[in-house]
Amino acid sequence: MNQAELLCRLVEIETAINYMSLPPSNTPPFIKLDGTLPVLISAPHATAHIRAGKIKGEEEYTAAFAHLLGEVTGAFVMYTQFRSPDDANWDKSTPYKECLREIVARNDIHFVLDLHGMSNRHKIGIALGTINGRSCPEQESLIINALKNHNFHSTLETSCRGFSTLQWDHFVINHSRFTGGIVSHTITRFASETLGIAAAQIELCSTVRVVRHQSPSFPPFKGNAAGIERTFNALSDLIYALAENIK
Repeated sequence: MNQAELLCRLVEIETAINYMSLPPSNTPPFIKLDGTLPVLISAPHATAHIRAGKIKGEEEYTAAFAHLLGEVTGAFVMYTQFRSPDDANWDKSTPYKECLREIVARNDIHFVLDLHGMSNRHKIGIALGTINGRSCPEQESLIINALKNHNFHSTLETSCRGFSTLQWDHFVINHSRFTGGIVSHTITRFASETLGIAAAQIELCSTVRVVRHQSPSFPPFKGNAAGIERTFNALSDLIYALAENIK
């Protein structure tokens, strides 16, 4: 898939996501897509959701990334398609988590990759959270190498704080804001501690994730086409590597 095809397909998928609309009656706000690899890609914040009684906005294009990564690699996929009445990555018990539990058990899933979106204000492209190494001790170096193989550069949290402009080709590991769930009840923590399988949280900045804003609640914005392509390819190769590691 060339760059133009990739961007077009991401927009096509994201257009079908209902950020603020509630799902039809008796329909869950999330969808699941079957795969062939023992890896599940999750995007629980793809739409608006409720945390502590307040609406939090969607993390655009995490659904499109998850969907297309599954389409390309054969990984299982789960993401919100309508506004959620809860927060699957914050609340301890949610229908999203229970559905994830069923998918993992029924399909012998061995790794959960949970995708999220962060703003460009953090000045880094990707933040990897592994609960300080506890959520995937055997795969953390594999994830780091997959990013480095696509020319993403590892940097210390203290170094990224010194960036004056966005460095979208840099990533941090267990940044204090993006640890994957040391305190909160994240999908990564649920998978690793409750389900007993390896998991990691990956936060993508807007520039390497958003092709163009779909939501009227945001000002006009277009991401970096080369950055989006590089990020997608790095995640694709990572999924293949995770599946191979499981074998």
